[in-house]
Amino acid sequence: MIKSIKIVAILVTVILFISACSGNDKKRSADFLAPMTIEIADEIKDDTALVEVIKSSEKAINEFSDNMEQLAIDGKDLVKKSESDEEAGLMDQLKAGKLMLEFASNSTQMIASMEKFESYVTSQKEQGIINDTQLKALEQVGTAFKDRIEQISAKYEHYFDK
Repeated sequence: MIKSIKIVAILVTVILFISACSGNDKKRSADFLAPMTIEIADEIKDDTALVEVIKSSEKAINEFSDNMEQLAIDGKDLVKKSESDEEAGLMDQLKAGKLMLEFASNSTQMIASMEKFESYVTSQKEQGIINDTQLKALEQVGTAFKDRIEQISAKYEHYFDK
């Protein structure tokens, strides 16, 4: 048991190293949801910090969306095996570990975007200079993220039933 855990740990490390060295050259699948755009209202176009936060969030939401879809596609056979109570072999465990690591690695953009978003809001509130137009623009980011999650959920609702 301990020997297999060590082997898994070594293999995961090797996979991480290979993945890191190979870069992220995966092309975006044409079957994924189309990239979304968040409209920038004319009233805030001069607020470069806010526009940067919105554009950064838009990019992060699109990358997160692609990441979720790729995870659903790559993990389908693992989900099927787990539903049938089939015991996962070493290769399945490695694949699951690799998928989790890829997901975490690919989600760093979303985390960075969330930090920028929170930093902007905090800074504006502390200075007492956040206005309704800025709040409305920031709400668009939250709405866009919520809408994209709903779109992914709808698209893959019956995906694993097949």
